[in-house]
Amino acid sequence: MLPQLGLAAPVICGISFDTNETSSDGFCWDATTFGGFNYPVNKHKDFVSSENLWGERLQYIEKDGKDKLGKNNPGNHVIGEGELVYSTRQFSNKYELVSSLGLNANITPAELGGMFYYKLPWFGKPYATVNNDPTQLANIVITQGSSDKKTLKAGDIWDLGKGYSLIVNQVDVEGNKVWFSLSKKGEELESGIVNTDGTVEDQIFTATADFGDGKDQLYFITYVDSVFVSATDSVAVFKYTWLIDKDDILIIENGDEYQGFEVKETSEDGIVLENSKSITLNLDKDVKNYFTDSWYFQTSDKGKGSSSPSGYIILPAKELDKPGNYTLRGVPVDTAVTSADGFSWDATTFGGFNYPINKHKDFVASKNWWGERLQYVESDSQNELGRNNPGNHVIGEGELLYSTRQFSEKHKVVSELGLNANTTPSELGGMFYYKLHWFGKPYVTVDNDPTQLANIVINQDSKDKKTLKAGDIWDLGKGYSLTVNQVDVEGDKVWFSLSKNGEELESGIVNADGTVESQTFTATADFGDGKDQLYFITYVDSVFVSATDSVAVFKYTWLIDKDNVLVIENGDEYQGFEVKETSKDGIVLKNSKSITLNLDKDKKNYFTDSWYFQTSDEGKGSTSSNGYVIYPATDITVEDKNATESERNNTITEEANVTDTVSIVNESESISPDHRTTSTSEASFEDSEENNNHPEEGAGEGSSVKLPGFGILSGILGIIACLALRKKRVNLLSKVKI
Repeated sequence: MLPQLGLAAPVICGISFDTNETSSDGFCWDATTFGGFNYPVNKHKDFVSSENLWGERLQYIEKDGKDKLGKNNPGNHVIGEGELVYSTRQFSNKYELVSSLGLNANITPAELGGMFYYKLPWFGKPYATVNNDPTQLANIVITQGSSDKKTLKAGDIWDLGKGYSLIVNQVDVEGNKVWFSLSKKGEELESGIVNTDGTVEDQIFTATADFGDGKDQLYFITYVDSVFVSATDSVAVFKYTWLIDKDDILIIENGDEYQGFEVKETSEDGIVLENSKSITLNLDKDVKNYFTDSWYFQTSDKGKGSSSPSGYIILPAKELDKPGNYTLRGVPVDTAVTSADGFSWDATTFGGFNYPINKHKDFVASKNWWGERLQYVESDSQNELGRNNPGNHVIGEGELLYSTRQFSEKHKVVSELGLNANTTPSELGGMFYYKLHWFGKPYVTVDNDPTQLANIVINQDSKDKKTLKAGDIWDLGKGYSLTVNQVDVEGDKVWFSLSKNGEELESGIVNADGTVESQTFTATADFGDGKDQLYFITYVDSVFVSATDSVAVFKYTWLIDKDNVLVIENGDEYQGFEVKETSKDGIVLKNSKSITLNLDKDKKNYFTDSWYFQTSDEGKGSTSSNGYVIYPATDITVEDKNATESERNNTITEEANVTDTVSIVNESESISPDHRTTSTSEASFEDSEENNNHPEEGAGEGSSVKLPGFGILSGILGIIACLALRKKRVNLLSKVKI
């Protein structure tokens, strides 16, 4: 579950680039590397592998010789006017009726005008083109998936969306007929009687109209699969329904401006736009650099790239601001072109994993990397995955490895106050604590032991603060609460208590007008196998008189659940994986049973309780007739922001890494699955300001021993498709081949 929108909205992210290592023509994203773009998996070949690429691209193209982005000038953070190019190309799409019933050109009903219609993705949303013209776009109201059906009885009204509705007037079971009407906002547009006991032509109903610049254009299809008697009434079953909004056409012309971009080129194949104003990036992991209404560039802090002190990490992102169900995916891999050792995903290529952007170097670029990995490792010389056997869809027992490594994290009170080893209060036991990501969720290790994990209850972000007056109770989550007993403004003091389930654990008086030591309160306890372990920190920033009362301001609060420690041992099973290796650095697990993939773009092949492999249909890879595309995915829910405050608190304090396909709109191929998402700056673009080698404490992670079973996995996937764009400036719009 994601945090409530009122607290921190989830985002979907593109693949990240390091300005230290990426040439100026390498900053580009396509449908496989940015989830804000529409990605129909069965069209992978034409979207990323063909000469005439379909779909959307976002690319940096240096023009004026100034402020070039990339390794020649890693600290530059200015994208000049016209240097950010967004391009989109229309593509053909079979009507669901045609594909699901296996129709060909000879038996497709003439009313459809052919087997295909055209789509154009426009800023992440798929539209239908009017008369196959990409400059005239109609909203897709509904497309029933191949397995979807709608059962209606006489009198039922089916709300199709956008004011359209289908009303069943009468069902004649004996005559195998149904009479229904299509209306918009209560006004009937079409009416027909369909016979369900005949040919395909008999069972379909279509509607046409003049709209856009097109005459007699198809805008509605439905198919009556059957009529029958239910327990209470006679009903009809509708399938393959397709509807576009004929009354709301978007017209695109050269010179038009859309969300900070100007239309530069239009043709029968697609559209090219460029940013109309320069973009100066704020190099701060907590700042969103918007370049459209909803898309923005997220960067790390300056100097957090792999080498240069001025380099940084950059990726495009989109905030999900509407409640609904979403799917987060990893970068797709094509079995027809990928070797067996190429099926691997890390924090930058699968959003189910937690990705602290400021730790990019150590998560993906160092030899002894941190964080999570999912990797296929062929072990028995049978059913090898990949190009040597592109049609194989069996992952043998023990061939899917999930591995995770702990990493250091500065306490917020340390990083935000700029403390060092000499000025950090001794009660903290040091500047750092350790985290381990476990199936996408960050935990704190007990006594720095990755096999003992404590839930993070709350970790106040650098900009967060909590203002409380005497008598106020702050619900921290998991039963913990902080109660302000008294605020003494004259003495700059506050007296408060920490409790769990109503039982007081600690109590203290903090002076808010003194040193860091006097303003910081900590609590320790024995838990797990650790003695006198730190589990609570808070910092009283100030006390003051408000309009009505004396109040205290709390910041940098950090709390872990000392009473609920997860202990991991060799041989344990977790969500279909068995723990094979544990060490001071991390854990390796392998699938305990073989996984047989169902090669169907609409099927989910679960390999944990919430993670699954999504594939294309067989033969939809780039070359082989039986190759396919595969990626890991996970589903999440964005709750309504009107949820109760208590629900919100309970959600955010768990620091769950959120995982995130764009809202499901009854259209299986219009879903825009997202390669990475995160919920909050804490979960995704996690802190911190620390030097990764910790020279101040003499405890550098660079010296960690290589963890058995952790191979050096492949880095960023999907770059080949973008690099192909180096040869294409605005040649993107040559003739589409169907």
